[in-house]
Amino acid sequence: MKVLVVNPYSDTDRTAGKFNAFLEAMPPISVGYVAAALEAAGIPVACYDDFINGGRLSEFDEAVRKEKPEVIGFSSVTPTAPGVSRLSEYCRKHFPHIKLIQGGVHATVFADRLLKSGEADAIVHNEGEVTTVNLVNAWANGKDLTSVKGLSILVDGKVIKTPPQPMVEDLDTIPFPAWHLLPWQRYRLFNFARVASPATLVLGSRGCPYQCNFCSLTVMGHSRRKRSIMNLVDECEYMWDRYGFKQMAYVDPIFPISRKEAIAFRDEVCKRGLQKHQVWTTETRVDLMDRETVEAMYESGCRRVMFGFETGDQETLNAIHKDTTLQKAYEAVRLCKQTGMQVIGFFIVGSPGETERSINMTIDFSCDLGIEFAKYTCFVPYPGTPIYYEFLKNGTLKEPDCYDFARYTSYPTPENPTIYVTPKLTQDQLVALQKKAFRKFYLRPKMVYKHLVEIRALNANDMVNGLKLVFTPA
Repeated sequence: MKVLVVNPYSDTDRTAGKFNAFLEAMPPISVGYVAAALEAAGIPVACYDDFINGGRLSEFDEAVRKEKPEVIGFSSVTPTAPGVSRLSEYCRKHFPHIKLIQGGVHATVFADRLLKSGEADAIVHNEGEVTTVNLVNAWANGKDLTSVKGLSILVDGKVIKTPPQPMVEDLDTIPFPAWHLLPWQRYRLFNFARVASPATLVLGSRGCPYQCNFCSLTVMGHSRRKRSIMNLVDECEYMWDRYGFKQMAYVDPIFPISRKEAIAFRDEVCKRGLQKHQVWTTETRVDLMDRETVEAMYESGCRRVMFGFETGDQETLNAIHKDTTLQKAYEAVRLCKQTGMQVIGFFIVGSPGETERSINMTIDFSCDLGIEFAKYTCFVPYPGTPIYYEFLKNGTLKEPDCYDFARYTSYPTPENPTIYVTPKLTQDQLVALQKKAFRKFYLRPKMVYKHLVEIRALNANDMVNGLKLVFTPA
């Protein structure tokens, strides 16, 4: 059975408003991993990027007719859910013989709803590589799907959830993403994350031991499973040799997670001389930084590090279960600056319980840190996160609003209001504070000079678009 794996379209005009001027078509690494697993299992596979193609049904139709798949698999997260629904509906009307799979956090949360509506024939839970291969083989061989672990399926009108597929413990057994099946030359990282081009994504581990209540990565488990350093550097080297990628951007929630891991990675990279050709960026936690770790990261090519600072109010930091302190944030930035690494800060405005005062504390904190980049997103209780389930239980999220998936947006607009506003603010106040944060951070004279002359990650056109954005009334 041939499989077409689809990266679905997300309507950024609606979900990001005018911020969509800064968005890029990012490499869909989850699609690449599932496609690689299917290919390694000898299953014919092709990929289609609906986002790159602007969500145009005519191009999707052309791709399906060209590839002639018997199965179509959609990677589904909440921002892409409306796009997946649209393609599924199209398939049911024009290609009713094709079996439809959905996988991803969103599909897992809403499995019953998606199956009963006919939007999917099977939902793949958690990691997709093993389960998808087993599912396609079961269909091809006429086997009972209840024998396949890690699925939800519809049997006689009832949703059946099979026993869970064990997590892949040895991540070295998973093939590298099948970038050759995707238009890799057309992908770009966001400006703040792009240090060199061409660039792509890499995943060094799965699972996270921390308990932040706004994070949906819990679907990968709280036990961190990591690839061997040898296997990881093999991929980096392969991406340089085959594609000429000059930057690898880690999408792990945390990499490296320890001084030992940072040093081992540096030693292997430098042994091969890869740091002479390739730089990398990553996200990690402020409380994991020490001098030896930071120096090892820099020596192996890390040039920009991302921290989820989230807030400048310690009470809010505690409430979202971040389990760190503001002082550790200052110390981590100091170490990075001394070593030569630039810092990207992620901040959330409007977390539960926040007020105008606490958000202003975050704005001041972000400016005081001395970092090069700051991104401010409005709080969103994404499906699959602990706070989402808490909000469902206490009535903060209600039907049918909780199914309006385009409203799970970090950049609300009057046309598309956010699904949640902290009680002590209105949406207009929240958006005004978000714009104030961007304005206050980036329009300082030293930051304008730094970005236009030194870093050059943001060009003059970006600055003009940014000015229009932050001075436009909510």
